[in-house]
Amino acid sequence: MAMGDQLNELGYYAVTRHPADAKVVFTEARAAEQLGLGACHVGERFTVKDAAVLSGALAGCTTDLGIAPSTNHHTRHPTVTATVGSTMHALTDGRFAMAFGRGMAAYWQAIGLPVVTEARLRDFFSILRRLWDGETILNHDGPAGKWPVLRHTNGLADAPPIGLVAVGPKTMELAGEIADFVVLHTFFSDEATAASVAAVRRGAERAGKDPDSVRIWACLATISDDLPAEDRLRRRAGRLATYLQAYADVLISANGWDPAVWERMRATELFANAAAAGPIDASASVDTLEQLDAMIPAEWLAATASGSPENCAKTIARQFDLGVHSVIMHGATPQELAPVVAAYRAARPALRRAVAVNPGRFA
Repeated sequence: MAMGDQLNELGYYAVTRHPADAKVVFTEARAAEQLGLGACHVGERFTVKDAAVLSGALAGCTTDLGIAPSTNHHTRHPTVTATVGSTMHALTDGRFAMAFGRGMAAYWQAIGLPVVTEARLRDFFSILRRLWDGETILNHDGPAGKWPVLRHTNGLADAPPIGLVAVGPKTMELAGEIADFVVLHTFFSDEATAASVAAVRRGAERAGKDPDSVRIWACLATISDDLPAEDRLRRRAGRLATYLQAYADVLISANGWDPAVWERMRATELFANAAAAGPIDASASVDTLEQLDAMIPAEWLAATASGSPENCAKTIARQFDLGVHSVIMHGATPQELAPVVAAYRAARPALRRAVAVNPGRFA
């Protein structure tokens, strides 16, 4: 596909089905390039979804697709992380950007890693940029950790953009302060998306940056009527229930939803049994998903692009009116997204600011 036809403002998530089949990363990426999608995002899970490995696979089978994995800063040594970024930047001729998230505090404690804090992220982002600049860091002792020597040599003229995956307003402001791009969470209402954009801009302004210099990605669950009924159920109610398993409080707060509804849901035997079996979107039966779907307020489930491909495309386009620069169509493969992308092309909105194929940069 010619670059003029490429939709740099649209992306997808690789390998979104669970349990994951890592090999689909190749066919998905080729289909994405044929559709003209701008970027592939990779959400790391500690299964067969290593962010660095999948990024390398994407680099090897694409020529025009931006690549942006999301990982956690403390699961690899800083020099290893710097090496991943430099290697991918060189392999892709600058199509690579690297994002980091906070993850779940309880999980980090359970496996013996520190809880991710704002101070640790600030410190780590500074370390990573200094390493990519060729600086040797001696006797670092800061919030991110303590290392006698940090050194990374790459010989590259520049480095990848760094992003932050955020849910709450404080993390959004931090993204505006320290990041080149930010990825919002799935199942954000229009109000939550607009509030998040405002928080990112506040953080950028406080840091003395242009408030429009941080590229903002909305993450929109895209569930068109072309999908089988069970898939729609699993990607809608199942995926939201999985997020509620992990970090309900911050997601409910960001959306302004009623926490009492969540407390009632969490107290049910149905939810407890579903959660005990593992991630609900991967393990719950259709019957359980149908009951959860009936239990979750329609308002919560409405924070998606759903219905006909044309309706999905309108919802995607509306995100730009809320202030974002790009949209990830989450939960569907490029092959499944083809009708939605066709509908979007037919009524593609004028962008407030042109974006580059690199997911962390503007044109």
